Amino acid sequence: MGLEIRSKLGVTIDVSCISGLASELKTKEELITLLSMVIFTSTSQHAATNNGQFDWCAWVPNTPCTMRRPPPTDKDAVTMDMIMDTLPDISQSCMQMAITWHLGRAQPDAIPLGQYVEQYFTEPAALKVIDQFRKELKELEEHIIAQNEGQELPYLYLSPSCIENSITI
Repeated sequence: MGLEIRSKLGVTIDVSCISGLASELKTKEELITLLSMVIFTSTSQHAATNNGQFDWCAWVPNTPCTMRRPPPTDKDAVTMDMIMDTLPDISQSCMQMAITWHLGRAQPDAIPLGQYVEQYFTEPAALKVIDQFRKELKELEEHIIAQNEGQELPYLYLSPSCIENSITI
């Protein structure tokens, strides 16, 4: 069993994977901070590392899944034959591309950030906050699209519509 935090609200959360946290939540603000970290990690931070991984890893020399020889220690002695003998073979390269494509593609059951399939929130105050959050996400999306207009390689990985409400594997 990992480190658990129990709030005065009666919520117990296993936080063994999060370093730097106190072992007990004493205030509402501490609970808000913890939940904000969890939400950020499972939405925006995950999208930042996940959404572009195929674009980066599909060029196998960027991130070879395996090396068949040790990397060279002398840049001047490197030959094309040495590079080709070191990089993964075609079969391993295809496997790497397939894995990163599956992990990095939009999942069929993905729910965009700020959207909720189930009716979890029914109180007027909560619905007002959600509505404001969705408006801010829409403004942010429009800003990102405008910034990327005309770019040869647009960076849209962190557009709100590309960020999932949670991690889906």
